[in-house]
Amino acid sequence: MKKVILLFVFSVMSVVGFAQIQNPEETSGGYDTENPDSAQQEEQQYDENGNPIEPAQDSESVVAKPYERIVLNIDSVTNLITYLGVVEQEETGSDSLYVRAKRWAEARFDKNVKTLFEIDKKNQKLVINGVINAYNYNSKYTKRPIGKHQFKITVWIKEGRYKYQISNLVHEGIKPNNGNAIRNYFEFYYTSPKSVKVYDKILRDADMDIKKLIEDFVKHMKDPIIVDEEDW
Repeated sequence: MKKVILLFVFSVMSVVGFAQIQNPEETSGGYDTENPDSAQQEEQQYDENGNPIEPAQDSESVVAKPYERIVLNIDSVTNLITYLGVVEQEETGSDSLYVRAKRWAEARFDKNVKTLFEIDKKNQKLVINGVINAYNYNSKYTKRPIGKHQFKITVWIKEGRYKYQISNLVHEGIKPNNGNAIRNYFEFYYTSPKSVKVYDKILRDADMDIKKLIEDFVKHMKDPIIVDEEDW
């Protein structure tokens, strides 16, 4: 009889325990036992190469960066865009430097133009009124003509050294069939609040061409290499 009673008690306790396991509300206080954060986390997306894709940001949190213009040297006295440099050539006399600068200008620009030079021998200064073609560089290998750039190259010459300065830069557009070509100083492009990217592109392309011009000038101002015929 005792065995029957013990067996009955054991059976009742087993049923009660099983019922508690099957009813999660009794052990969880009536709340969902699933991780609350898991429902809020979005499933990670991957591209075709298996790389994780960054989730799109809220448009309100994205702040557009202001366009960065080219930075050019501005003369503190004239307020003009200016390219300048001083080159030391200790073994070169002032007369040789003067002749080389003049020959370079005649070869680089139109020597038949009467206004090519403004000569000031007393102050050992040579002013060159230069003109180069203006281009819009679409890529490394393609370019489109957009007129010409005019400027003044001033060269101060002393024994064993010289100083050059390029200023008074003007862009003259292509002449239309009717009317005159539009002329704008570089300073207008540099400070205009309108068409910022268009004007900045003109300045960037011009800056590249002017630096190539300076490199060519400095190269031709150097002493020629003399090869000793006995040194072979």
